Amino acid sequence: MKGYRFGKYIERDDGKTPFEKLLNLFMQLLVYTSGDVEEALNWLNELDREHKLTDDKYTMADFIRDLKEKGYIGDGDGNSGFILTAKSEQTIRKSALEEVFGKLKKAPRGNHRTNFTGTGDELTSDHREYRFGDSLDQLSMTDSIRNAQINHGINDFYIDGK
Repeated sequence: MKGYRFGKYIERDDGKTPFEKLLNLFMQLLVYTSGDVEEALNWLNELDREHKLTDDKYTMADFIRDLKEKGYIGDGDGNSGFILTAKSEQTIRKSALEEVFGKLKKAPRGNHRTNFTGTGDELTSDHREYRFGDSLDQLSMTDSIRNAQINHGINDFYIDGK
């Protein structure tokens, strides 16, 4: 018989504590809310109500208390209840870098020849047309003066010092 057989979903235990699971979700919500701690906690409460992220052993109140104790959030001033701390910002940056660069692997050494030249700082004897922003050491003064003399003649030749 071809096809799929579906059964009851059994959640695997990945070894993370309830705090670590909620912290990962909370940090992602902070990115979506542009660092607004109150809004991220409201979204997390909604997700908890809908998907039962917490239980009687570890509640959202326990999670917020742990966030404060571990230095991820602090008490805000009169206008806001909680503020983001430097530790939270660092954790967000670290997870973003791990997400982008975590799966990259070093390529094996190989022959990477190409027919195209790059536009780096490597100086070559090749000549090219002047481009705005070129430094003086990239100009061929002798060739530039010779071309000016050929194009304008000896009588109209001058160098403008303005």
